Amino acid sequence: DGGLEARYQIMFDSSQESETASIMGDEVLLKRALYNLIQNSVIHNPKGCVISVSVARNETGITTMVSDDGIGVSAEKLEKLRATAHHLESTDERLNLRHGLGVLLVRQIVEAHHGTVEIESTPQNGYQTVLVFPNGEP
Repeated sequence: DGGLEARYQIMFDSSQESETASIMGDEVLLKRALYNLIQNSVIHNPKGCVISVSVARNETGITTMVSDDGIGVSAEKLEKLRATAHHLESTDERLNLRHGLGVLLVRQIVEAHHGTVEIESTPQNGYQTVLVFPNGEP
């Protein structure tokens, strides 16, 4: 049915400034990036978690943050996620289910839209991905 199980809760917050923000780009790919980040929180927190999605806009750009209060990742795993090669060639959709490849795809989508990706995590204390895009046309 496409809905999340009760053990997952999604919170959404947007600043008033972000309500008129726009990102020039491919809507399908941008939705895929957000879906991948939310799905990562679900996959890696089988006991459940609260997933927060927020959007804010300031003079430097539009910031979208997806975070959870789940199990997080180790410092070693975080470093691997941050250092993942930027290029991966594959036509096998199933590969996106492997740990880390969803983040790689998100990074590729965001960078194709001239944005940046920052990942923060502490074991047992959640996971956060921050996407920053340049301001689009008002």
